[in-house]
Amino acid sequence: MRTLKITFLFLLISYFSVKGQSNLSRNISLNIDRQKLGSVLNTIEAKGDFKFSYNSSILPVDSLVSIHENNLNIAETLDKLLKHRFEYRQSGKFVIIRYAPLELLLLINESVGNPELYTISGQIVDKLTNKPIQDASIYEKNLLVSEISDGNGYFSMRLKNITQPISLTVSKENYKSTITHFLAEVSITPAKENSSERFISGNLGDVENTWLGNALVTAQQKIQSINIGGFISKAPFQFSLIPRLNSHGSLSGQVVNKFSLNVIGAYSAGVDGAEIGLGFNIDKSDVQYFQFAGGFNLVGGNVRGAQIAGFFNYVIGDVRAAQVALAYNRVGKGFEGFQVGGIYNHVNQDMKGIQLSLGLNTIGGTLKGWQTGALNLVNKETKGVQIGIGGNIVAGRTSGIQVGGVANINKESSGLNLAVLANLTGQTASGLQIGAINYAKKLKGVQLGILNVSGQNDGYSIGLVNIALKGYHKFSFSTNESTNYNVTYKGGSKHLYNMLMFGTNKKSAEKIYTGSLGFGKEMKVFRSVSLNPEISSQYVYQGSWNYLNLLNKFELPVNIRLNKWLAIQGGPSLNVYYTKQNTRIGEFGLLQEKHKDFTFNDPRYTGWLGWNVGLVIL
Repeated sequence: MRTLKITFLFLLISYFSVKGQSNLSRNISLNIDRQKLGSVLNTIEAKGDFKFSYNSSILPVDSLVSIHENNLNIAETLDKLLKHRFEYRQSGKFVIIRYAPLELLLLINESVGNPELYTISGQIVDKLTNKPIQDASIYEKNLLVSEISDGNGYFSMRLKNITQPISLTVSKENYKSTITHFLAEVSITPAKENSSERFISGNLGDVENTWLGNALVTAQQKIQSINIGGFISKAPFQFSLIPRLNSHGSLSGQVVNKFSLNVIGAYSAGVDGAEIGLGFNIDKSDVQYFQFAGGFNLVGGNVRGAQIAGFFNYVIGDVRAAQVALAYNRVGKGFEGFQVGGIYNHVNQDMKGIQLSLGLNTIGGTLKGWQTGALNLVNKETKGVQIGIGGNIVAGRTSGIQVGGVANINKESSGLNLAVLANLTGQTASGLQIGAINYAKKLKGVQLGILNVSGQNDGYSIGLVNIALKGYHKFSFSTNESTNYNVTYKGGSKHLYNMLMFGTNKKSAEKIYTGSLGFGKEMKVFRSVSLNPEISSQYVYQGSWNYLNLLNKFELPVNIRLNKWLAIQGGPSLNVYYTKQNTRIGEFGLLQEKHKDFTFNDPRYTGWLGWNVGLVIL
């Protein structure tokens, strides 16, 4: 009967072993000449319907390989391609390729006990040299018990409450792992395939390579990560005082927990439920649903759900969550959700959602959403709203709304740029710029400000001074019915140009000075003839600044080009004059006494029809 029981146990172990290796034992055929190893691995993935996971810096993916084999299983095929210098582990839909050119041996000194307590001790040695191996990981994956070999390769392990055949795995960096089975007399409860293991995303050493991870993760946990990083187990609960003292021991970095309660802090493989740390939480890979830390959260994979920290959140992977920290949030890849940081927020790639801080917001990719902070920086483009108390800077294109307390700076803009001081667009602005100073290398939209500057103006500039470096520039010297001498600068574009005008009448008893701001548009009639409707408002000085005197004009001059540089102009005007000055001062005149073609009910208004003729320098 005992022999039958042992035979059954061997058959059961063999069954799960073969089932777990189904992908690696599948037969394929390859007929390949001098192709890159990376392309060949892609072909094997397609034939086997799985994905490889490997470190591309160690695996020579660019090397040229040839293979001609029929009906060879995938494990044997990989051995031929990789010269027996790697080992392969299956985890779900992934096959992990691990560099392992060497082999080790487990030498058993003692193996005794019962299901309540079983003790195993032995030594780990190099198979070729027989030298002891230090810092090898010895673990039982079902019981989550592990040890690390000492300087002479020795270890001792105590296993409790055994309900499955004991499978002791020995792993060491650059060595092929080995599994030894111990058949204690136990009641067997078969486990579902891969029920306690899974493949996790990300580079498993990223968290440990940060300065916080390096300082807080124990040496034993780092050794386990190096030796058995591909083995990840799941557990319903973890309790931890500090990373060294926890319910999973040195294997805590290889365990994903449903719930983790950490008094000061903990180091885990990940969270698939909730994690609460009064001090900090460090997770090697993915976290989902809920994570809270009084100090900080450090995650090497992706985060889904809600992440809250008293000081900061640092995620090396993607985040799709509500992320809140009193100091800052830092995301290594993309972000979707809601991000609030007291000092600053940083997303290394694209962001879709809302980003709020009292200080700085930075995005390495594209923003699609809302960003509010003292200063907002986006490396590519924005398709949303940016509100910066200081300003907004976009290295690429903005197609939404920018509101800057000081300035908005971008490469291209097709939305609304609103700033108290300045809007600066390095290339094309095809939206609306509103600010004291507006600049665009090429304007196709509208500028509204005190000073508007553009390199090439194909849009509309509305302001006190409009300068188009490669646009519309004209000076005119003219006379009209009110002022004998007038000089006018016209700048902007032919669609809409700005006018600055100064005029004077020096004749005694009729002396006045005028200064005006106006706008006009050039309308081509013939090749050398254009009609230029213009509207302006002039302040009229008649000997005292104590009076408001405004002359509003609508003019319709015809421009006839004589040559490349010179044109003549002339046409009628409609004038409406408002004044509160009824007393002459010295030799200055009163304009309302000189012109009075029609009157209004209000005696402060008068109007007349006028004219304007002059020369235009093109």
